[in-house]
Amino acid sequence: MATRSLPVVPDRLPLGPDSVYWKVNSELGIFAGGGRALLMQVAHPGVGAGVEQHSSYAADPWGRFFRTVDVMMKLSFGTPEQSARQQRMLEKMHRRVKGNTDLGRSYDANAVDLQMWVWATLVDTALVVYERIRPHLGRAERAQYYEESKLMAYGCGVPVGACPEGFEDFGRYVERVVAEELEVTRSARAVAAAAMSLPVPGPLGLIAAPPHQLITIGLLHPSLREQYGFDWGRAKQCQLDLTLAAGRAASTVLPTPLRRLGATITLNRDKPLRVPWLQRRGAEMTGQRLDEAGFAS
Repeated sequence: MATRSLPVVPDRLPLGPDSVYWKVNSELGIFAGGGRALLMQVAHPGVGAGVEQHSSYAADPWGRFFRTVDVMMKLSFGTPEQSARQQRMLEKMHRRVKGNTDLGRSYDANAVDLQMWVWATLVDTALVVYERIRPHLGRAERAQYYEESKLMAYGCGVPVGACPEGFEDFGRYVERVVAEELEVTRSARAVAAAAMSLPVPGPLGLIAAPPHQLITIGLLHPSLREQYGFDWGRAKQCQLDLTLAAGRAASTVLPTPLRRLGATITLNRDKPLRVPWLQRRGAEMTGQRLDEAGFAS
């Protein structure tokens, strides 16, 4: 039986619907890893300070989420004009994000190490979540996915050639940063307090919160779980396995257009999604959660 050959990696964004990157990152279930990626990001003291001091993670959590999805989707899969516009927007936005960390060190969002780490958490998380709810990628597909992901890094400001050479090198890079460079500071704890409280009002929030927290905490590196002070044990691991098994079962039943609905809607809109009532209520809920956790909102 002949096997489908993989497309040649383009030399610039955007990527097409035949890419492995589209196959992975257009899946609706990937959004379940957002909390994990965020907690990995802010555990880097420079990123954590930047998010707490310069983002709307507390004042408008849903708006921040909608804008982030819009930027990343159009940067990756929009028209060439949209992709270029998002690259310019990111560069301009990062220019003003600088200051001092909780440890007294200066940071700059355009520093290569910070840009690299934010990108790496997105790549690592997307693969971790995808392969829990969809069939595993083959070795060649993983390599292809990583090569395509490098274009996203360059689009986000990482200098060309700065990324780890291959997928195995990338894995070693992530493990090294987790072991040697991450430290959960006050800024990271504040962001985590907000991220762990899913800002969804009403009964839906009560239903969605437990799986959100299980996935966010359970898929973190064990050393990071420990730094954040999250409890974990065999019972919670079993709950996580059941939750992910349910997600995998659902993904086999849902038709492809529904699994990619979020990506399709985003790419067909001129501007980021806005849901004013949800954004207002989400800000209220997040502010209350931060106050209860001892962080000024």
